[in-house]
Amino acid sequence: MQVQVSVIVAAYNEEHWLRRCLTSLKKQILAALEVIIVDDGSTDGTATICDQYCARWPHLFRVIHQRNQGQGPARNAGITAAHGRYLGFVDADDWVEPTMYATLVATAERSHAQIVVCDVRKIYAATHRTTSLLSLPDATEHVAIATYLKYGLNNAYSGNKLYARSCWQKYRYQRMVYEDLDILLDMLSYCERVAYVQQPFYNYYKHAGSTTLDYTNPRLFDIMTAYQDAIEHAKVTYQDAVTYCVAKRILINLATPGFADYLAEFIELI
Repeated sequence: MQVQVSVIVAAYNEEHWLRRCLTSLKKQILAALEVIIVDDGSTDGTATICDQYCARWPHLFRVIHQRNQGQGPARNAGITAAHGRYLGFVDADDWVEPTMYATLVATAERSHAQIVVCDVRKIYAATHRTTSLLSLPDATEHVAIATYLKYGLNNAYSGNKLYARSCWQKYRYQRMVYEDLDILLDMLSYCERVAYVQQPFYNYYKHAGSTTLDYTNPRLFDIMTAYQDAIEHAKVTYQDAVTYCVAKRILINLATPGFADYLAEFIELI
């Protein structure tokens, strides 16, 4: 069977969450699916879990064991190994709904969209709170790209999207925090068509170990590079829309206590 979708799961020391993630992918109703797990030099039980799933369901799961390089390079390894006509990404501590990839593929085939977007359900572990907000007011198979760049929620997430393989001909993730933000606004700006399915298929689990919730992590300064790259590399037609998106995000950052140490840099960037 020809692989329609390659889902890439980068995993580093995710033994507490990885089974939930992989089980959600095993439950996908889309048959023509492969899951490439990239064990990024884990030192806990992650590698063992990867091998167990590959041994039990070899038709579905493949694993790449590599030395630790970071989430961006781990995803890149998965992109290189992928066989699918479409690509998707799921973080190892997140999970997806069973109909996600079947629905997104059907939408992509019908609309000829390079990227198909869905909504995100956020689960906050510390407060046991769940939110699910619409990315755009209306579902559509022909998104106004400038509108999505300016106002769309979760537009710089990797996980809530299905990508035509052609999207990745000139893009790869950098080794940095906010590697999604660094390239996705740029990628969207060069799409001819983007479609939107108004369903919260992607479950984003925000817990104490999440990289972007650890505000003591000095690598969060990478956000400055990501913002600059997003604006400078965007298609000229949509550069103003990307700039608007970045400015809006900076306002949110300025109101976030964890970013207080970067106030001067944010002001300079503005």
